[in-house]
Amino acid sequence: MTDSRIKILISFLLITAITVMKHWYLPIAISLLCIVLAAKLKVMRNYGKKLIFPLVLALFIFVTQGFTYGVNAINLGIFSVYSEGIEYGFLIFSRVLASASVLILLMLTTPENDLLESLRHLGVPGTIIQISSFMSRYIRTFSYEGKKLKFAQESRCGFSKNSGFTNRMHNIASISGALITRAFAKSEEVYRAMLSRGWKPDIQYPTERYPLNKRDMIMGITLSTGIFAMLGLDMLL
Repeated sequence: MTDSRIKILISFLLITAITVMKHWYLPIAISLLCIVLAAKLKVMRNYGKKLIFPLVLALFIFVTQGFTYGVNAINLGIFSVYSEGIEYGFLIFSRVLASASVLILLMLTTPENDLLESLRHLGVPGTIIQISSFMSRYIRTFSYEGKKLKFAQESRCGFSKNSGFTNRMHNIASISGALITRAFAKSEEVYRAMLSRGWKPDIQYPTERYPLNKRDMIMGITLSTGIFAMLGLDMLL
């Protein structure tokens, strides 16, 4: 099992390298490698679900760049696109896809507590770690409450095929308002529960740092070298 600190550092270096690459070949190769790893680790289903939003965002950027960026127009009959926009848009698409793939794979293969503890060992301010911890809990609470409200509305035929568009929009608006209200109430309950268990905003956590073993150090050095080698290869292409 690789140390979480090594995973975070390597992911940070890899994502940074992806954002400065000038060609799409290596980011696409990294994305394919992440897919293979997700399949091997048997997390492909969750990986695919979490990748949907970054993929849609990357596609939107790609299409927008094709229509708005460049000078050499390609006439497709009904509309025109720019060759420079397509090239640059696909580069951004590959960067977003690869970066999101690396980050999602990190989250799926590392427990949340290990991630937060590793960030503390890496010197990240405690306030940022506490905010991250609260956000992750509130996101899960928000999702859980949203599912309950949706199931309740479906049991009352709120999303029946016979309902018109206006009725569906009204039901969605009702669920959204109730969800926001419940989320605020739930967050207050969580905050009070933490206070009752002795938590304070200025609480000090143990600062003991555990040394890395030789295997993790060798792996970290090897992977870091590989990332810099990829950057060099990208410059030579």
